[in-house]
Amino acid sequence: MIMMFACAFPLAFTFAIVNNIMEIRTDALKLLAMMRRPIPRADATIGAWLNIFQFLIIMSICTNSALLVCLYDAEGTWSLSPGLAAILVMEHLLLFIKFGFSRIVPEEPAWVRAARRKNATQAEQMCSKQLLRSISGDEKRFREMKKNE
Repeated sequence: MIMMFACAFPLAFTFAIVNNIMEIRTDALKLLAMMRRPIPRADATIGAWLNIFQFLIIMSICTNSALLVCLYDAEGTWSLSPGLAAILVMEHLLLFIKFGFSRIVPEEPAWVRAARRKNATQAEQMCSKQLLRSISGDEKRFREMKKNE
């Protein structure tokens, strides 16, 4: 919510940082002294939060563009046509930059992709080794059974 009204009250970022630091410290105290450590769970993605953050970014661009044009009018008299044109130009420019960065920056870094590939090949090699061991063990048992008969 802070980013949606950043230009109207810039000091809100300071209050948010103080709040976040205090919350982190109280959570650390709570986890260290009062509760058991939570069991971590791995997830592939951040899930629905990605769409929520994308929506918040777009809404913050729209609201901050409107607030900048409406609140910081140099003449003191806001008129509809130039103000609306300024809002639309600023909003479209910022949205173009946002979607440009979204298009250029990859979903996951190259080192993550390399680590995923490495893990996949290691898992594949382990599975193939186990399969070969089980097949060769079954053949040995089959030969032993034939000899015993």
